[in-house]
Amino acid sequence: MEPKQMAFTFVSMAKQETTELQREDYLQQDADALRDANAYRLLEEQAGLQSKSWLPDVNDQLLSGSKESKYLKKLGHRPLTKDDIIRMVMAMGEARQKQQVENFQRAQTYLTQRLDKLSNLGLVLKQAGLNYNTYYLRKAKPQLWKADEVATILTVLNRLEL
Repeated sequence: MEPKQMAFTFVSMAKQETTELQREDYLQQDADALRDANAYRLLEEQAGLQSKSWLPDVNDQLLSGSKESKYLKKLGHRPLTKDDIIRMVMAMGEARQKQQVENFQRAQTYLTQRLDKLSNLGLVLKQAGLNYNTYYLRKAKPQLWKADEVATILTVLNRLEL
């Protein structure tokens, strides 16, 4: 009796290399996301300044925190959170400002998906100055990405040509 030959199929578990067409697509999407992150960073600064003029007229439901905290925010004694500013922009801002917020939210989601496909994530995070804990928090909730983090990571991706 002859021993049976078993057929083996090996499947590579490494993430696939990108083709030239995918690389060009990534470059364009990275450039768009970087532009959106920089525009959002400027929007946060402008909205922070503009919010002082909005605060007397703002509805208390747009501000986070307790009743006392909202009162202190309206007086300028307590800083506004990022979510406070976004809610005020979406309620009282111009159409261009609202579009910038939506574009940045898309950029946050795009960055999470883009990093998920990388095989050398550790190198990118190290070059960007982020640790794995921060990355995994941002991966679970893409809305936590900050504009400067998005810009830094996309710059690193471009520099490393990934």
